[in-house]
Amino acid sequence: MSICQEDRVIYHYCSVSGFMNILQNQCLWLTEASFTNDAWENRMLDPIFEEALEQLTEEGEILRSQMEQARNLYYRHSACFIYLGCFSEEGDILPQWRSYADDGRGFAIGFIPREMGFDCSNVHLNADFPNKYYLKKVIYMTESHGGQFLPLARNWIRMRLTRGKRLNEREIRRAIADDARFSSLRYYCKDASFASEKELRALWLPVLLKDEEGHMAAGNRKAYKQIRFRPEASRLVPYTEMPFARSTVREIVLGPKNEMKEHLDTLRMFLAAQGYDDRTITLKVSRSSYR
Repeated sequence: MSICQEDRVIYHYCSVSGFMNILQNQCLWLTEASFTNDAWENRMLDPIFEEALEQLTEEGEILRSQMEQARNLYYRHSACFIYLGCFSEEGDILPQWRSYADDGRGFAIGFIPREMGFDCSNVHLNADFPNKYYLKKVIYMTESHGGQFLPLARNWIRMRLTRGKRLNEREIRRAIADDARFSSLRYYCKDASFASEKELRALWLPVLLKDEEGHMAAGNRKAYKQIRFRPEASRLVPYTEMPFARSTVREIVLGPKNEMKEHLDTLRMFLAAQGYDDRTITLKVSRSSYR
C-alpha cells in the first residue's frame, strides 16, 4: 500500500510565522527546487549520469561529439522548474526542529496524506493535470543505488539524443518510462547520512517550455497562473501554493522551545478562529530535552 492510501500522519515543520500563514491561508508553499535550502542535493545523480554517458560513448551508441549536447540538456534544461515541499514521517525529530522550525521554537503540522489528493505513482510533467501534486519518499542514496539508477540514466540519454532510434518497440516503451523517472529522481534523493529525517517530498511539475533562442514560450500561460514570486534578500524566489482542506490537519506538535505549551487553550482558540475543528486535532508537545 502506498503512503497516499495509508491512514497515517505526515508532518511539515515550520516556524511560528509559517504556522500562522499556512493555517490561515490553507496552503503550503512549494518552492522551485534550485532555490531551496537543499538545492545542492539536486546534484546527487550527476555521477550516475556521467558514468552512463561515458558507457554509451565507449559502446559507440553516442558520439563523443554529442557528449556536450547531452551535458547541456542534463545540467541546463532538465534541472529547472520542479517545485517541492518537505514533510517527515515523524513529528518529533530533533534535526528537523533545528533546521526547519526556528531551532525548535516552531511547530510540526500533521496532515493526513490520504485526504490531500496526492499522486504516489511515477512522476511526470503535469501537462493535462495542472493541479496534480506528487508525494514521494526520499531515497537515501547508498552505493547500491548507483547500479539501480544507471539503466535509467542510459535510457534518459538515449531518448534525449537519439529518440530511441536503435531500440525496438518494447525497449522504447521502457526508455520513455525510465526517462520520466530519472528526470524527477534527483528531486527526492539525498545522502544516506540524512536518513534520520525520514523525509517525504511533495512535487509539482508544470510544463514550462523555452523557444529555440532560450526565451520563455508563449504556451506557458497556464503554468504562470499558478506561479508566485516572493522577495528574498537579493533574489526573487518562485513558488506555487498547494491548497489543502482544513479536515486534513490532524495533529499539531509544539517544538521543544515553543512557549505555547503553557497556552494550549490560546492555540485551540486560534485553530477554531481559523475554521478548524479543534476537537479533531491532537495537540502534542515535543519530548525532546533540547533547549
